[in-house]
Amino acid sequence: MWNRRKNGEVFAELLAVSAVRDAQGQTLQYVALFSDITAIKAHQSQLEHIAHFDALTNLPNRVLLADRLQQAMAHAQRRQQQLAVVYLDLDGFKPINDRHGHQTGDQVLITLAQRMKEALREGDTMCRMGGDEFVAVLIDLQDTQASVPLLGRLLAAAAEPVQVGELSLQVSASLVLPLPADARHRCRPAPAPGRPGDVPSQSGRQEPLLCV
Repeated sequence: MWNRRKNGEVFAELLAVSAVRDAQGQTLQYVALFSDITAIKAHQSQLEHIAHFDALTNLPNRVLLADRLQQAMAHAQRRQQQLAVVYLDLDGFKPINDRHGHQTGDQVLITLAQRMKEALREGDTMCRMGGDEFVAVLIDLQDTQASVPLLGRLLAAAAEPVQVGELSLQVSASLVLPLPADARHRCRPAPAPGRPGDVPSQSGRQEPLLCV
């Protein structure tokens, strides 16, 4: 249970109540023992965070991704909407890591992870799978085309230069949007940037797809 100290600070406590009985078994009084377990609760919360969030970027990890994805699928089914699961990896990140060291590479990952998270809407999920691989879960989509502006924002966020000390470092991103086999004939490569609604082109291995 939660209690409040005299100074107004809220803390967690464990309350154990025992009955004091007489020789006939009648209850005479109760004795309550309070223990401050704030530190224990804080440690439990820390362990839960470690289990569900990436230690470097503080994004949800693959464990939390599975839970978020289940919730997103149930949400989409209830509202009769679509969702998108987007796989994203950073192109050009390995040379940065090799040339400038892991500490610089980590700073690039932290910055880009935050930018990509901010590029999404509230309710969407951005997860780090490990290394330079990420997954985004996009919800509340009326159709496949509704994901195009979000994909563009993700690509733009990943391509922004990152300043680490005196270094200005830049990568690009590849997106893979898994689709049912019977939908492939309705998909085409995304057009080049320059017109409203287009997904920016990329230098990665996988061209983004537009499905109509």
